[in-house]
Amino acid sequence: MIGRMPLVLLSSASLALLSACTDTASKAKPQRGPTTGPDFTQAETVRITAPSHGASVSSPFTLRVEGGEQVASVVVTASGSSVAQTILNDEGGAEMVLDLPPDEWSLSVAGLDASGGALTDHTVTVRVVVDRVPAEPWVMVTSPRDGSTVTNPVAFAFEASSDVDTVEVLADDWSLGTVAPGDVLRYEFSGTGFARNIEAIAFSDGAEVARTDLVITVEDAVSPGDSSVNAIIMDHLSTYPTDGSYDYWWPSDAYGWGGNPSDIYYEGDLFAPGDAYNRSYCVGMTFEVFMRTFDTLDAAYDLDGSINGVSFDELYDFRTDWYVRDLYGTGIVEAMENYGIGSRVTDWDDVQAGDIIQFWRHSGSGHNAIFIDWEVDGAGEVVGFTYWSTQGSTDGVGYNDEYFGSSGSRVDPNFFFVGRVAPPEAWTPWW
Repeated sequence: MIGRMPLVLLSSASLALLSACTDTASKAKPQRGPTTGPDFTQAETVRITAPSHGASVSSPFTLRVEGGEQVASVVVTASGSSVAQTILNDEGGAEMVLDLPPDEWSLSVAGLDASGGALTDHTVTVRVVVDRVPAEPWVMVTSPRDGSTVTNPVAFAFEASSDVDTVEVLADDWSLGTVAPGDVLRYEFSGTGFARNIEAIAFSDGAEVARTDLVITVEDAVSPGDSSVNAIIMDHLSTYPTDGSYDYWWPSDAYGWGGNPSDIYYEGDLFAPGDAYNRSYCVGMTFEVFMRTFDTLDAAYDLDGSINGVSFDELYDFRTDWYVRDLYGTGIVEAMENYGIGSRVTDWDDVQAGDIIQFWRHSGSGHNAIFIDWEVDGAGEVVGFTYWSTQGSTDGVGYNDEYFGSSGSRVDPNFFFVGRVAPPEAWTPWW
């Protein structure tokens, strides 16, 4: 049960049934804190904040790292060779100057605890370039990553030197298509479940100038089918004003606050206190919408007051899943599947308004939101999406657009996770 919100009459159709919680315009700085804190940086998580995955840099360059409260020091490797080790400062950060020769480098940072035990790691791929003419042509696949397992349809993204005008993608010597550097090529494989050898060939004025390769494994797309819960979620969104009165707030010292603007009650008791000024951050906002949606389902279905048997104490674990346990984690999908109330959607043709999304940018920052619609180009190709959430760029609750791409603040298309809440009759046992 949610407190301090006006009573809303839902439509008959509805009743028929870390690194960061930031947008690209937000300047909020992640805190070091426990898993109940308002960010995606968990206690054991370490993350490279600069340079971002897919970036081009000139040596020497500064590598910036942040870590959770259990991360005492980090070891940095460049394509497998150790290049630096340092202790994090009191704010959980560190900076190191690296001087690497021109090439493509896999930069990895591994976090260590106070006794030197390994925690987590984070890797980005960058291209070290020099300011000289003529520059040696190059091409780099920024998504998917080498050795990864991805779902159909697969999205390919590339960065390349300025003299490259097109990149052709081959899978097992079969051409998948051609794309300009910085754009995204989507392809649906007919065969899945085994390794694919991918080549990216860069062309300049029709002549091959560079190539690179990687191996990926493609899995079948997942489409769980329509859910009447989406309509309830969309009804609840309409009750929140978008005039700035529900502001965005990501404090550095409110470990006990879950980021929800209103009081949330569960099984008759207060589960998560709200904010006196109706402020929120992204995962807290979507979690509140979900809990309001459950209240509607509980009344419409005459349920027992619990989310598929989840106890009051177990709801904290559910929320921790929702708030994302790991860098690049699926968050909401993990929560739904772990507790039998929903499924992941991987087929972009099946993503619908009211689905809940967790996405990550090439920079390593992430955001949690509710999907509204796709953004398409003149050819009808998906280039981005519109969502509802709370973020600094919209002064809190509001609608925002983001776009897929190959580096920086653009969204990595293979780290765009979609979860769909199922109606209660489709919930499955999880215990």
